[in-house]
Amino acid sequence: MELSVQGWIGKHLTFAGRLELLRSVLYGKVQFWLNIFPLPEIVIKKITSICKNFLWIGDVRKSTSALVAWKSVCLPKAEGGLGLFDIKTRNRSFLAKQLWNINLKSDSVWIHWVHHFYLRNGAIWTASARHSSSPLWKSIIFLKDYTIRYYESQSGSIALMSGWNSRMDTFLSHAYNFFRPSGSPVLWERVV
Repeated sequence: MELSVQGWIGKHLTFAGRLELLRSVLYGKVQFWLNIFPLPEIVIKKITSICKNFLWIGDVRKSTSALVAWKSVCLPKAEGGLGLFDIKTRNRSFLAKQLWNINLKSDSVWIHWVHHFYLRNGAIWTASARHSSSPLWKSIIFLKDYTIRYYESQSGSIALMSGWNSRMDTFLSHAYNFFRPSGSPVLWERVV
């Protein structure tokens, strides 16, 4: 990622230009990996640091105090943010999609493998992770347990994800909105 950004340094990009490059190019690259793997916390922090430094000062090699907290920057525009997604929250939404696909027994080789290797004719909602389980499986099970605790039941968790799956917007947008921190609505016409 740093190499991608290094080519943009010195191009005299405006703040809006840097924001758009972050949103379209860098986050596009990150999203590919988020869709496949649960990113470790240290990797998420490094990517966030690169994005923050590029957005605020245009150089990933330098660091400065941010004008606004990054969690605020990652809020939707209607809540006072810049509409960037929070990487950790986006990772959780992709893991929730994997969890739901396992629940539905979607027709993919990986889902069939999970059912054969981890579930052995059991349901995902009663599955657990072993010490020897893969990081991806541990992350999916952690997320499953989180949603069950949040709704205090398996049926509540299933109903939540079923609702995400049946609405007009995508499953991922509903999952992201569930996991992300919320801000207060901002009436921009009064601010600008």
